[in-house]
Amino acid sequence: MQTLASSATKSETGKVCRRDNPDRPPTPAEAAVSESKDGFRRFVERSADAVAMVDCEMRYLSVSCRWETDCGLGGGEAIGRSHWEVFPNLPECWQQNARAILAGVLEYSEFVAGRSPASVAGQIEGGVGASVKWVFQPWKNSEGAIGGLILFAEKMAQTNCDNKCTSEVKSPLLETKQQLTEIALDNAADTVFFTTSDGQICYANQAACHLFGYSELDLLNLTVSDIDSQLSASDWPAHWEQLKQQSNLTFKTTYKTQDGASFPVEVKVNYLEYGGCEYRCAIARDISARLAAESSLLEAKEQLQAVLDAVPGLVSWVSSDLRYLGVNRHLASAYQMPAELFTGQKVGFLDTSPKFNDLVYEFFASTEKKISQEVIANIRGENKTYLIVAQKYQKSTAAVFVGLDITESKQSLLALQESEERLRQQAAKLEQTLLVLQRTQTQLIQTEKMSSLGQLVAGIAHEINNPVSFISGNVSHANGYIQELLRSIDLYQKYYPHPVPEIEDLMEELDLEFIKKDLPKLLNSMKVGSERIRDVVRSLRLFSRTDEAQMKPVDIHEGLDSTVLILQNRLQAKGGRPGISLFKEYGNLPRVCCYAGQLNQVFMHLLTNAIDALEEGGRNSEKYGIMRSQSLLSASGSGAEIFNPEIRIRTEVIGENEVAIAISDNGHGMTEEVLGCIFEPLFTTKCQATSTGLGLAISQHLVVEKHGGELQCVSRPGQGTELIVKIAIGKD
Repeated sequence: MQTLASSATKSETGKVCRRDNPDRPPTPAEAAVSESKDGFRRFVERSADAVAMVDCEMRYLSVSCRWETDCGLGGGEAIGRSHWEVFPNLPECWQQNARAILAGVLEYSEFVAGRSPASVAGQIEGGVGASVKWVFQPWKNSEGAIGGLILFAEKMAQTNCDNKCTSEVKSPLLETKQQLTEIALDNAADTVFFTTSDGQICYANQAACHLFGYSELDLLNLTVSDIDSQLSASDWPAHWEQLKQQSNLTFKTTYKTQDGASFPVEVKVNYLEYGGCEYRCAIARDISARLAAESSLLEAKEQLQAVLDAVPGLVSWVSSDLRYLGVNRHLASAYQMPAELFTGQKVGFLDTSPKFNDLVYEFFASTEKKISQEVIANIRGENKTYLIVAQKYQKSTAAVFVGLDITESKQSLLALQESEERLRQQAAKLEQTLLVLQRTQTQLIQTEKMSSLGQLVAGIAHEINNPVSFISGNVSHANGYIQELLRSIDLYQKYYPHPVPEIEDLMEELDLEFIKKDLPKLLNSMKVGSERIRDVVRSLRLFSRTDEAQMKPVDIHEGLDSTVLILQNRLQAKGGRPGISLFKEYGNLPRVCCYAGQLNQVFMHLLTNAIDALEEGGRNSEKYGIMRSQSLLSASGSGAEIFNPEIRIRTEVIGENEVAIAISDNGHGMTEEVLGCIFEPLFTTKCQATSTGLGLAISQHLVVEKHGGELQCVSRPGQGTELIVKIAIGKD
């Protein structure tokens, strides 16, 4: 099945749709939008009917030749203009229906006009003639959002009827709808292929060709058994009969590529009948990443359970709907029940400790994050006193409760002052245990995230590097060849200044002088673009460092630069806040023996916090508000200062075997009270919806415990903040 998206793009070099300077390479955002629009643009340009494509503001993006002819607008004159400007006399109901379609209220709308598009636009004299049916239908981008409208104009039998508006939900143009369906299938992200009743593949979309490594023609010569490792030719009849009986099936299997590699997939198949023939439509999705993530999550849960089982007390974790999420083996053993039976049960289902039940209810009803309280519970017919220490996590949607049996201590307390001191010490130990548990859980989650990120980055880098290297390596050769061709043309023009008329006409039509100037610029822009992609991929790989599980001597500046490149977008001006200036004051550092990936995490947390502080200061600081008003005054000549947010990164060698990395900002700073809490897990001064409060806690853990270094913070209100990382250089 040939689709518009798979054919060569002509709108980029045609005169109708060209809207900007060809010398400038597209930005990543422009490329993403362009990719979702290209199929519709090519469809419009190649249509023999009067068809146009507009964006959400009704500005023309592309039109067919028939549309230009009917409207009397040639040479790309319509591109960029508003539809309502070209057709100013359309009824108000047309505009209302167009807005309703863009808002997603209507699927499409039909309008019947007594004049042609040209006469409606006022381009051709007269207005009586064949009626025209107009159809407005939305087009959607790759994310499924409405990007604008496709406009159709179809001549009808001659009539003198007045303009009419309709919005019935029915197919406007069957042929167009089929073409759009083909575009959607061929450009679907999932693998889609059809087979006949004997298992022969009769259609495969682009995703299927890419996934299996075959060309479309090669795939059409295969059967399902050739690519499905678990569905042999002998099993096909039974599978086909089951599909016919149930109409649709969903199952997991293993597919194999042309080079013999295997990967797991989830497949949804449907039984279809069309034109007297039977078909099997299969939609498959590669679930390798999902299975790996599930395996990692299971491993993390097992590690967490092992830690909790090692805690010398009764440990349970409860959700905010007052149901057990799990318990450790000590608690399960105390009640002589399997730990699995607690999961999902309401707190209090054993009816042995009303006081504990009340404690849980009151704790979740309060705004407190941490409490400790004595509770009496009946354990196998014996009343025991427990010191319960509880702390909320995951934005107060769950809490962990640790109970230590203090029955004997309470009994010894009567007339015994020393027992009271021991109890305080035990409470402190329990709180410390909670912190250790919390930090362990946080690190497990962070490790899982970074592992997934590293695998994703490695895959993306591998897939991007090959085509980029191919493009970059051939651009220089292409440039040399073109220079030789241009030099040959110059020599020809020098010694044969008066070519035959046919050559002169062709040179004039091609605008040879423009091509000679523009072509080297175009190649240079391709070279710059490929180098930019290569730099971004390299920075992502340097940042993730998934292949370095051991300490290695690394270039600290390389890690800082890769992190800054990843955060470059956040440094730009946005939301009324001016751009953030970043200054690098790098010292002459030797290679430092460290865990590069972990240090990159620290740099990411510290730089992100600095950017957040400058953005938060821009929104809430009264000082910043004054400076913004002063910046308006300075534009009128008052000479007042304009606030310029800044981040500085300094590195230097201190002592004989230590380096320091300092990251500072000129934001509003912190009070002593806030400064004393910044390294506590879950503490944050930002919006709870956008911050977990774990960044600095994780950073301190990585610097202090993983590298034996120091993480210091210096800050005062109104004087900004500086965070300093100190680690040993180690042995090279």
